[in-house]
Amino acid sequence: MNKSLHRSWWMELLKGLIATALAVIIFMNPADALVAIATYIGALAIIAGIVLIIIALSRRRKFWQFLFGQGIIYSIIGLVIVAYPKVTAGLLIVLMGLFIVILGIIQLSAYIHLREVMPAPPLTLATAIISILVGILLLFNPFEGAVLATVIIGVYAVLYGVTRLYVAWSLVTGKGKKEKGIEFEDIVDD
Repeated sequence: MNKSLHRSWWMELLKGLIATALAVIIFMNPADALVAIATYIGALAIIAGIVLIIIALSRRRKFWQFLFGQGIIYSIIGLVIVAYPKVTAGLLIVLMGLFIVILGIIQLSAYIHLREVMPAPPLTLATAIISILVGILLLFNPFEGAVLATVIIGVYAVLYGVTRLYVAWSLVTGKGKKEKGIEFEDIVDD
């Protein structure tokens, strides 16, 4: 297994480079990256819908109509997303904003009712207020909120990319082969 890990360094390098490139693209223009992500999700929905339709028609077993209907719905949703990626990205953010506002109201209600029964930490109140404010921001300015969400995805892509690059470097150089007294052979069997 150790040799297999050592030989797969290039896969880790490739994953790291792709994630880092994605992060650079996102940071260069988060708004366009959001539209690209929405288009990608729409394309995946179309593909999933077509696959479900093919499976339903080829098998025609019990409940095949359910799979067929699901495939049609996925395909239609995917086509709408691909045709109007900015609108669908904004709509998704509005729904997220509504959910976050409702969650904040529930947290605030819990804080008010539970502080008489047991000590409620002030952090619960702060979280509730922040949730309501973030939700309202997303509701009334969905595209800017979506851009912020895209930047967060970019930060994650940087962290993931750097981690994968480090793993690739460790595999090539043999560094990190033995950390804290644990060998790779101790973790996995050959």
